[in-house]
Amino acid sequence: MKIEAVTVCVNYSDFLAETIKCNKGLFDRWLIVTDPSDAATREVCRRHNLPTLLSTDGTRHSDTFNKGRMIERGLKHLSADGWRLHLDADMALPFDLRHRLEAADLQHDTIYGIDRVMVKGFEQWQEVIKSGFLQGGHYDYHCRTSFINRLEVGSRWCHPQFGYTPIGFFQLWHSSQDEHHGVRIKPYPMAHGTACRTDVQHGFQWDRHKRELIPEIIGVHLESEPAPLGANWNGRKTKLFGPAPGAPKKPAYE
Repeated sequence: MKIEAVTVCVNYSDFLAETIKCNKGLFDRWLIVTDPSDAATREVCRRHNLPTLLSTDGTRHSDTFNKGRMIERGLKHLSADGWRLHLDADMALPFDLRHRLEAADLQHDTIYGIDRVMVKGFEQWQEVIKSGFLQGGHYDYHCRTSFINRLEVGSRWCHPQFGYTPIGFFQLWHSSQDEHHGVRIKPYPMAHGTACRTDVQHGFQWDRHKRELIPEIIGVHLESEPAPLGANWNGRKTKLFGPAPGAPKKPAYE
């Protein structure tokens, strides 16, 4: 199973520095798209030897941050013979992601999403790491998938008329569905103009019976602090993700 991922990371290097420890090695290729001015993200990618695409498309066409344009730039650089994953920089995935995907009998004409738990703050993230949740800790009795009781479960996008749609933190589809003879037939939407809504529009390019949840996989979404919905849709506003002042700076694992 060939999987190539695209992640837009602009002023999110603090999150990427954490999630990269979990996600690196899960994909055949992981392309990070960032702005040329984001030196911190570029340094994280350099340290971990991740390919980086530099683009000003996120802000060059308007005063707001157009994430859809950045995603589309990245997708154009992927191969045309495998699965494509759009993954947010603040998402950490379980170590056995590939095994779970291979066992899920994925269909090439379907777009897939997963569930996530919401981590609010660096200290809570350290607790999740120590729990082994992403190393198989959310399975017990070899067959039960469970959430961490004390963590909020992220909401699913389920419209009363249009139904479930995988949203931008994790969207998986096959290249055969958005590219035909070298032409992008399902380009990532970019007309909305911010980091909001374009992911839903992307999911809507598949009919409802071709939009599915993979319940075997649960990701972890990192937030630096409790914040209202959409706090960073027009660019990063929340505080940096890291230990509190005066706390030990040694990471929980390398």
